[in-house]
Amino acid sequence: MRVLKRIYLENLRELIVIGCMCLAVFVALLLMGKMLRLRHMLVSMDLSLLDIGALFFYLTPFFLMLLIPVAGMISTFLTFQRMSGDRELMALRAGGISLSQILPAPCFFLLLCAGLTLFVSLFGVSWGMDRFQHTLLDLAQNKAQLSLQPGVFNRDFPGLVVYARNVDRESGEMKNIFIHDTTQAKQGVNIVAPSGRVATDHNQGKIYFLLTKGRIYRLAEESMEVLSFSSYRVSLDLSRLLQDVDVDRDEPRYMSWSELSRIAVQPGKWAEKGPEFLRTVQVERHKRWALAIACIVLGLVAFPLGWILDELKRQYGALLIVGVFFAYYAVFSLGIGLGQLGMLPPTIGVWSPNVLFLGLAAALFRHALRERGSMPGKQLAGIIRGLIRR
Repeated sequence: MRVLKRIYLENLRELIVIGCMCLAVFVALLLMGKMLRLRHMLVSMDLSLLDIGALFFYLTPFFLMLLIPVAGMISTFLTFQRMSGDRELMALRAGGISLSQILPAPCFFLLLCAGLTLFVSLFGVSWGMDRFQHTLLDLAQNKAQLSLQPGVFNRDFPGLVVYARNVDRESGEMKNIFIHDTTQAKQGVNIVAPSGRVATDHNQGKIYFLLTKGRIYRLAEESMEVLSFSSYRVSLDLSRLLQDVDVDRDEPRYMSWSELSRIAVQPGKWAEKGPEFLRTVQVERHKRWALAIACIVLGLVAFPLGWILDELKRQYGALLIVGVFFAYYAVFSLGIGLGQLGMLPPTIGVWSPNVLFLGLAAALFRHALRERGSMPGKQLAGIIRGLIRR
C-alpha cells in the first residue's frame, strides 16, 4: 500500500508539472498570435505594458477552456510513454502491480483538469470577457479624450468630424462643440452644442459624445431642418475605432452560464434574434460541459497510447498526440457547426466526439492490458515513425 501511494504521488507530480508546462507554452503561443493580430490597435492606442498585460490576462480564460483538455492529454501521454520507455511499467507489472492499479493517479489528474475546465467554462469566460470589454472601453475613452485637440477639426473617429474650442483632458468635458456626423446618412448632419463630454456605457459596450442643449441641422431635399435637444448622444463605431477588435458581449460564446440558461428557459423573449441564435445558445450550453468531459475522455485515450507506443521517440509521440487532439477537435467543430445549422440536434452534435473517442479509449485499453501487447505496439510505432518522417 505504501509503494502504491508513493507511485501515485510521483505520477501525479509528474503529470501536473508537464501539464502546467504544456499549458503555459500553449497560452503564450496563442497570446503572441493574438498580439500580432492586435498590433495596430496596441500601437495606435499607445498602451503601456501594464495595460497590454491586463487585456491579455482577461482573454486567458477563453483560451483555457480549449487548452486545458489538450494539455491534460499531452501530459498524460508523455508521462506514461516515458514510464513505458524506461521499462518502469514493466518493472511494476513484474512486481505484481497491474496497469489498472496505476490508474488512480491519472484519473485524479484528469478530474482536476475537468473541474478546472468546467469552472473556467461556466464562470471564467464571461468574467474575463466582461473585464476585457470594460478595460478596452476605458482605454478607448482615454484615446478619444487624448485625440481631441482644442480648436482643431478632428477626424480620428470613423464617420465623424469633431471640433471643440475648449477640451479638458482629465474629465473629457468640451465647450463650444461642432460635430459633422455621416454615420447615419450620406450627406450627414451638423450638430452644435455649447457643452458636452466623452462618456462610456459599460453595460451596452459603447462610447459616445454626450451633448447638452444644442441643435441638429439636417438638409432635407431643398429645406433645412433644425431640431433642438436638451441631451443627445453621438455613438462611436467601436469596431472601426478599435480596428476590428471583437467587443460584442452578446455572442453566446462570451455569455455566462446564467445568461445562457435564462435564454434557454425563455426562448420566446429572444425570438427576434432568429432560430440560429437560439440553436447557438443550446450548442454553447452543451459545449461548456462537453469540453470538461473531454479532459477525461482524451486523457483515457492518451494513457494506453503511451503504454502501447513505448518504442516511439518522444518528439514523434508529442506530434502524434497533438494530431489525435486535432482529429478530436475537427469532429467536435463539425458537430458544433451542424448543431448551429439545425442539421443535427445539439446534444448529438456536441457529445458525439466524446462518445467516439471513449470507444477508442476502451479499444486501446483492451489492447494495452494484453500480455502480448508490446509487439503490435512496436509495429504501430514503426508505421507512425515512417509516416512522420515522410
